Amino acid sequence: MLPAMTKDEPSATGSDSTAEAPSAAARRGPPPNPLYHPLFLPVLMVCFMLWFFWDGFITTDPEMLKHQTFNRVFFGVTLLFSLRFVPRGIREFREEREAAARKQAEGRIP
Repeated sequence: MLPAMTKDEPSATGSDSTAEAPSAAARRGPPPNPLYHPLFLPVLMVCFMLWFFWDGFITTDPEMLKHQTFNRVFFGVTLLFSLRFVPRGIREFREEREAAARKQAEGRIP
């Protein structure tokens, strides 16, 4: 186990920027979770839709032909979900990007 550093000890990197690091970390917060990205679900839906399309309509693999009806039905289901979630995700992504640009223009984020 490594000993804890105190304020009087120099950092391991040699730079003495300890005064800036806590304020920057407190201001920015933890890194964002990729699962909360507005385009995560739409991309996932499109990937599943393409997978079901391939297995339901294009493949000639005899093993996959046993599951052709399942793949065709779920292609339709994921197509409907994609039609709902893709435009919504794109709209939310653009709104978040515009809100971040507005905050930066107002000077709230350096």
